[in-house]
Amino acid sequence: MKLRINSNLIAVASLLLILVGIYFLLDRINSPYQYTDLFTLDDGWTVSLNGKKIAETQSLKSVQIPVLNKHDQLVLTRVLPNLDTYNAPCLYFYSRHSIVDVYLETEKETEIPKGNNQVDIKTESSTILIYTYGRDLEGKTSEAPNKYNNVSLEGSRDKINKLSFAKNGNKEKVIKKTQTLKVVLTATGDAAFSSVSPYIIGSRVTVLSYHLINNAIHLFAGVFLVILGFVLIIISPYMFLYHNKEARLFFSGFISLLLGIFILAQFDLIDMLINNPLVDSFCEYASLTCIPIAILGYFASIFRGRIKSFLNFLMLLDILLFSGMTLLHVLSIMRFSRMTSFIQVYIISETLLVFGILIVNRKQFKESENRNLNSDLFFLIGAITFLIFSITDIIAYDVHKYSSNRGYFKGYGNGFTFGSVIFVSCMLISYMFYSIYSSNITSLQERMADLAYTDPLTGLSNRARCEQIMGIISHERSIYSIISIDLNKLKKVNDTYGHHEGDRLITGFATILTECFWDANLIGRMGGDEFIVILLGDHANSCTKRLHELYSILSDWNRKEQVFQYSASYGYAYSYEVPNSSASEVYMLADSRMYEMKKEHHGRKEMEEKANA
Repeated sequence: MKLRINSNLIAVASLLLILVGIYFLLDRINSPYQYTDLFTLDDGWTVSLNGKKIAETQSLKSVQIPVLNKHDQLVLTRVLPNLDTYNAPCLYFYSRHSIVDVYLETEKETEIPKGNNQVDIKTESSTILIYTYGRDLEGKTSEAPNKYNNVSLEGSRDKINKLSFAKNGNKEKVIKKTQTLKVVLTATGDAAFSSVSPYIIGSRVTVLSYHLINNAIHLFAGVFLVILGFVLIIISPYMFLYHNKEARLFFSGFISLLLGIFILAQFDLIDMLINNPLVDSFCEYASLTCIPIAILGYFASIFRGRIKSFLNFLMLLDILLFSGMTLLHVLSIMRFSRMTSFIQVYIISETLLVFGILIVNRKQFKESENRNLNSDLFFLIGAITFLIFSITDIIAYDVHKYSSNRGYFKGYGNGFTFGSVIFVSCMLISYMFYSIYSSNITSLQERMADLAYTDPLTGLSNRARCEQIMGIISHERSIYSIISIDLNKLKKVNDTYGHHEGDRLITGFATILTECFWDANLIGRMGGDEFIVILLGDHANSCTKRLHELYSILSDWNRKEQVFQYSASYGYAYSYEVPNSSASEVYMLADSRMYEMKKEHHGRKEMEEKANA
């Protein structure tokens, strides 16, 4: 009881620490980080959709953008601020399922001297494509994955300046120069996006640190869950084989790994690491689709009977579904991104179905074997928390995408990350309770087995255990030897000195046998003064050697003993002496030989008594 209370306190304290830590991390992420050399291009935008202007010189947060379908084109233009103060300036923004083309348009007004202090005003403009993304991917796979775009503005700006000066000559004077940024987003699928991210300008190092800090909670959570998942998967075979014979630790690691991969891919952190948006997109959707498989596997590992069979059926169905969707994705027949709504609906439906089954069968759940309510409670808390935050995330994203159509929804994904960390933490706490419970059950079973198969006086195996082992070795058909040993003079010691001395004779002889037959596979007491030793395999060859050692040890003990003397009769037999027979028959042969030696001992004793008389 004391152990359980301490475990509860540790678990609750751990959970509270995790919640507090995640709260402060999320609060830090949601608070705008102040940079002195970052500039957000918020207002002054002109927005056009399919050639029709829908907003002019407005803030992107206030522009209402409808849902863009395949081939729809959104064009955003804005005059750039002076970039001379920036070291290696970059443009940073996020795009969803769209081809991105970024142009830099420069318009210059220059004074050209004509003589007599007169000048002409000449206007020229240049347009350069400085960045493109997604067109080659869309041609190969019919989609452009989501991406954090990082566009260098330094080289393009210098190229325009040098080109203009070379064309106009050194006597020209630039009186006005305007640089306009033009971003063209072409949707590559239906319902591609309905809002745009903030457009930020800063140095390359500052933009990178801004990206990492804004996604720090997701980066740390994703890496933590991936590493934890690998560790749990690696140690799960050992725990399965040598401890509880259950696969829940493997599926806990599998769930953690999938959640971590999804978080890293969802925020394009995999793409940032390997610069491959296709791999990032595949990891995102594949891990999301496999999460229900891992959770069903976890449930199936802890249930029995018809519920287990039904969960295994659902898991097999999910595996087949994932295999089919993966095949369609790889063959570019239908990409994962176009199956998003279907994936969301079937995950939510299956989740509600499984929880409905658990509620209906809650009585069987409580009364089934190997149940530990603390363990199950923490798992359910984590699962329900994860479910609530994940569904809230999905609903918030869909409502914003299809109903709001205004601004950029930054909070999407925070709930999933929060719920994932809580879910995995609760699974670990649940497994801790289960391990403690299983250890207690195992210890109790071992103690019961010791009581059932151990002789209480000597600590050796009792008759039931000896007969059980003989039954086992009978089926293995291996070479073995059995020694039947009888302790002499037990009745005389009991009658002369009392049963307490008789017990001391028995326990002392048991210690002698343990010391002599240290390599025996079994030493047991068949009852009263009868003992048995079983030697398997190569140990059987040392049978006669051990018996000679037995008499040497008996002599050593007798020199120290003042009340009685130890003596024994023995007989032994090998398995090949009774071919195709049971170990019980080999023991009977050894026992008959033991009685022959006992008769010889009695005969010598009678002759000695007659000679003395």
